[in-house]
Amino acid sequence: MSAPAPFRVLLRVLPVVLLLLAAASVRADPPGRVARVNHVEGSVSLAPAGDDEWTEAPRNRPLTRGDRLWTDRGSRAELQVGSSALRLDGRTRLDILALDDRSTQLSLTQGTLYVRVRSIPEGENFEVDTPNLAWRAAWPGDYRIDVDPGEGTTRVTIHSGTGAVYGESGQALPLGGGQQITFRGRELAQLAAQESPPLDGFDRWAQARNRREDQSIAARYVPREVVGYQDLDPHGQWRRDPVHGAVWLPQAMPADWAPYRHGHWDWIGPWGWTWIDDAPWGFAPFHYGRWTLLDEQWAWVPGRLGVRPVYAPALVAFLGGGTGSVTWFPLAPGEAWRPPYRTSPAYLGAVNRDLALEANPVHAHQRSPQALTSVAVSDFHRGRPAGAGWLRIAANVLMNAQVVAPPAMPDRTALAQARANRVPVTAPASVRQVVADAARPEATTRSASPAPALRAQAATQPPVRAAAPAASDPAPAAAASTRAATPQPARVPKAVAVAREAARSEAVAVRREPGAVRGSRGAAAPPPVRAQAPLPARPVAAEARQAAQAAAARQRAVRQLEAKRAVAARTEEARRDKLRAADLVRREATARRAEQLQRQEQLRREAVARRAEHARRQAHAQQVEQARQAAERDARALAEQRVRREQQARRAEQEREQAERAAWQRAQQATTEQWRREHDAWEQRQRPRGRPDLRSDPRYEPAYRTPEVWQRGIPLLAPGRTS
Repeated sequence: MSAPAPFRVLLRVLPVVLLLLAAASVRADPPGRVARVNHVEGSVSLAPAGDDEWTEAPRNRPLTRGDRLWTDRGSRAELQVGSSALRLDGRTRLDILALDDRSTQLSLTQGTLYVRVRSIPEGENFEVDTPNLAWRAAWPGDYRIDVDPGEGTTRVTIHSGTGAVYGESGQALPLGGGQQITFRGRELAQLAAQESPPLDGFDRWAQARNRREDQSIAARYVPREVVGYQDLDPHGQWRRDPVHGAVWLPQAMPADWAPYRHGHWDWIGPWGWTWIDDAPWGFAPFHYGRWTLLDEQWAWVPGRLGVRPVYAPALVAFLGGGTGSVTWFPLAPGEAWRPPYRTSPAYLGAVNRDLALEANPVHAHQRSPQALTSVAVSDFHRGRPAGAGWLRIAANVLMNAQVVAPPAMPDRTALAQARANRVPVTAPASVRQVVADAARPEATTRSASPAPALRAQAATQPPVRAAAPAASDPAPAAAASTRAATPQPARVPKAVAVAREAARSEAVAVRREPGAVRGSRGAAAPPPVRAQAPLPARPVAAEARQAAQAAAARQRAVRQLEAKRAVAARTEEARRDKLRAADLVRREATARRAEQLQRQEQLRREAVARRAEHARRQAHAQQVEQARQAAERDARALAEQRVRREQQARRAEQEREQAERAAWQRAQQATTEQWRREHDAWEQRQRPRGRPDLRSDPRYEPAYRTPEVWQRGIPLLAPGRTS
């Protein structure tokens, strides 16, 4: 018996719904990659996402989508984004448009940017947008982009590697190593093309920073995707631990130092409470890995080298239950971190490196006063430094404290007080100049290119993403408009613009009507005339006929106006229908594209899973083979050791037998000599007695005259005196 129709529909729809829920959960995950200001020379300003106030850029604050940076004249800065490095020269404005595990999209509106792309894994995108073009890296290498807003040009220099630039209408131009091209406008109009010029001071400075990265000792123990690994070299040393592997120990730390103690907390979306450390090296050890105590000294355990790192706001656990403050401690190796936000199982497995979350976990540092840090609730929410006024917890309170969730999101008052602690700086001058250019009238013509940001602000030339040509590789998407410190001019809504246009056309139509129509709206007073002779009176019928004609003319004018209004309304309705149809087609195309991308993503994940399974099997086979070879080596070693022991035993036995034989021979010789002496003495005593000499008896000739008997060393007669 077949199932009812509704149940069959439900069974068909259920897998799709589950797939969409899983995809939505994955999309809800925060990005696992962030940026960080590694090095600053001079003055660098930061405007966080959603905030128009510019402050001095903190060194250990994570940078993410929506953050904006500005370097003053004569200043320089270096950013790390994954394994790539960004170097900014003076008077440079850089915005982060997108930053996640798959894409890095930046906006350069002014200044000079030097990009060192160390690696581009399959399926990832690295892109820089300018007011003239969108540049995308296709291969690891060194690239430089210069934007001159005064001349309206963008110069792209390829020191090494390959890439491509995209124009507004979909044009694409590949670029190779050793090229330098200057573009103007948004259609990839080339002003100059030449080979890469000799290195200037900024290039030499950037390449010196490259060499520093290449020579980093920390890169031997941690992946280069770990943000801030370069600063570990001058502030600590590496050690090989038999339990945890490679560990890093900071040097010259105070006696009461502990991880997550000297710094402050800040609310940064989308993660929430984020730890910002005060140490110059305080980024990588506080957002990746775990901490442990080795010989009463804190050591950072980064984990396995081959695993791609995932950023975490702070790898700590919070305590509650009678403490009256906010208390936290670092997680130890092998302890899973529980994010305070909603995530997918894949994200949990990646950030915890496949450590399982337990219902009641046991933490190594939970009861250790040396690891705990506690501050007042008000100081925590206001972002005050924790190391200046951290509290100590009583032993009885500590025994009853339990692991709890992090504090909730602060209110507006706490956020305002936290912002008051920042040092404000003057907004970049380039931002004000861009806003001044924005006062020009907006372009009304529409381009055929599907780049809304380019069409909407063609006059101001903000950082945009130009559309790429139709190909298998997705083209860069249109970039968002540049945020400025001063307000942008208000844009007129589309409906209001349409209404104004209809009113304007109606006024023109009314002005073109005959005088009778205009007179119907109220006749003006006639001009004064000189007195003339009275005219003859008009007949009443003629006046009535003229009045009827005027009324008919007014009615015709009203009907014509109404007909024109109806035509205008039908035209507007047809235009709206056309727009709705085009929007529907666009949405359907977007849906199909999204479905295609989803299928491609699913196929890619399946391929990745197959490759991972194949790699796992190969690794398992290699481990089995290595174990077998190790067992064979051990067996051979044991056999060789046993043979050596037997040989040694035989040599020892032979030496012992030789020693015993030599001792026996010496004893026999000594006995023979003793016997001879005693025998000679006895013979001398027997001579006076006249006893016969038995040696002269032929019967004893063989016994006494044979040399072999005396050579043996053993006498035939027992030693001693005989009668």
